[in-house]
Amino acid sequence: MPSLGHVAVGLAAGRFHAGATHSRVAPTLAFTALALFPDLDVLARQLGAGRGSAWLHRGALHSLIVAIAAGLAAALVMGGLGRTRWRMAATAVLVAASHGLLDAFTHGGRGVMLLWPLGDARFLASWHLLPAAPIGLRLVSARGVAVLLQEAALFSPLLLYALWPPRAPSASPSAPETP
Repeated sequence: MPSLGHVAVGLAAGRFHAGATHSRVAPTLAFTALALFPDLDVLARQLGAGRGSAWLHRGALHSLIVAIAAGLAAALVMGGLGRTRWRMAATAVLVAASHGLLDAFTHGGRGVMLLWPLGDARFLASWHLLPAAPIGLRLVSARGVAVLLQEAALFSPLLLYALWPPRAPSASPSAPETP
């Protein structure tokens, strides 16, 4: 899945978490980074991971258990797991888990290791929403741009929600005075 879909999930989660009264910059950056985090596995080969390694693309970092750990770690970094942070932790876990699940709905590849470390099985949905995007600079090819445009259409509701300007706070009518 090209990063546009993952970015849309992170942007929407940032707006959801910030609500109407808070700045959206910090949560948007945090949730977008979390939505993209599993694709750090594209560096595994350069770091020495060999053929068949669980650390290669769509491997261990795309698993649901890693998503839970990453979401909880993000919640701790953003201010702990106190009573007010559970909503943020739940959102962070869902954002991180969305990456592997969305990747399972693309064409191409051998699937996603959603259950790692419990097993090495790779999952690929039988219904494919989009082709897999080219990696790296190949994303800036005709095929890459076509995939990005398809994704922009598919994720337009999340993008609109995330990028729509916030409403200005309305002035509340003053309460009637009591005698």
